Amino acid sequence: MKILFVSMVAFENNTSATIQNKGIIRGLSEIGHDIDIMTLRPDQSSISFDDTMNDISGLISKAYYIDIDSKYAKLMAKKQKSSDGISVKHEKSSILKLILRKGRNILKKIYDNISIFDAQKVNVKGVSKLDVDYDKYDIIISASDPKSSHLIVDKILRDNKPCKAKWIQYWGDPMLNDITRKSDWRDGLVKYYEKKLIQKADRVIYASPLTLNIQKKTFPDFAFKMDYANQVYVNVINEIKNIDNKVNNNDSISLGYFGSYRSSIRNIIPLYNAVKKDGRFKLNICGSSDIKLSNTDNISVHGMLPYKETIKMEEESDILVCICNSRGTQIPGKIYYCTGYNKPIIVILDSEYKEELRDYLETFNRFILCENNERAIINAIEEGKRQLNTHKYIINKQLTPEFMAKKILGEK
Repeated sequence: MKILFVSMVAFENNTSATIQNKGIIRGLSEIGHDIDIMTLRPDQSSISFDDTMNDISGLISKAYYIDIDSKYAKLMAKKQKSSDGISVKHEKSSILKLILRKGRNILKKIYDNISIFDAQKVNVKGVSKLDVDYDKYDIIISASDPKSSHLIVDKILRDNKPCKAKWIQYWGDPMLNDITRKSDWRDGLVKYYEKKLIQKADRVIYASPLTLNIQKKTFPDFAFKMDYANQVYVNVINEIKNIDNKVNNNDSISLGYFGSYRSSIRNIIPLYNAVKKDGRFKLNICGSSDIKLSNTDNISVHGMLPYKETIKMEEESDILVCICNSRGTQIPGKIYYCTGYNKPIIVILDSEYKEELRDYLETFNRFILCENNERAIINAIEEGKRQLNTHKYIINKQLTPEFMAKKILGEK
């Protein structure tokens, strides 16, 4: 089949959504489909720009790019790289830059508090400038986040009535039940617009079975068209080297946490304190956050790193650690992404749905699961240490791009 894959996130952006989308593209390609993509034009001045992310170009027949709207560029508090021509050593330039950044932050905060969709909504109209023959597509898939990705396809189908392509929506996070938004006066409007989008789709896919259950209860009239497709591994299996010698000599085992850890979403403090107090293990923390953790003798804290650097650190880690969200039904994609490695993966459970999460994740027979407290985390690390070079981790077929693609298309 001929498939158009649509997302506001360019494949050159170093984000979790990009990794998710790459998994979908790989899966669709593996089962023999012809794929075109439509994304926002890559912004090389963005802090998340990383051209090494786009390693799937050989799987794509044609790429369409929506230009960034000038209003969006002004609204977003966009961090620019040092190549923007403003010298941080120049006092006046620094002050002006600070004022401009604060102004953009204020505008963004106001927008976030009054809007229904994300700020990328202003870019949707740019799709009208593209010259695309939509009649040739059998399926159009829109993938969030951001959620305005779905608005692109809504506009395409409204403006191109002859197009008979089936519309499949893949949701990274829902709208009303998204844990990153606060419940407020907009709840009714958010539910109304989410319902309108779901109503127009032929299939609606969520990234978590727990989220699927919540969404079916929230929108029971459309439960028949809903399903879930968990995310998949993205890296090839790597053998662990020199682990026997490490374990036998009681050398420090290296742990790696790679992902964002905003305090409102994930609680990394028990992991940090457990490793710091124990002292026998080394820990690398890499990702964006709103909290500042200090380096210690056995803990190295990094910010957001380029994709290739992150992968290198993952490969060098003996044990990988993932932390579940502190509330809600969504499952961090990182849990799935690293299952291609031949090494232990500790998943720290959290949220009011942690028992449901435990039951679901246990079905993969892949993860070391523990509560989010210091004692449980140290016990999990000990279990991971025992597994080093004693386990051969086989990738569960449900964690493959092929299986994910078939689930999205309704073939599983």
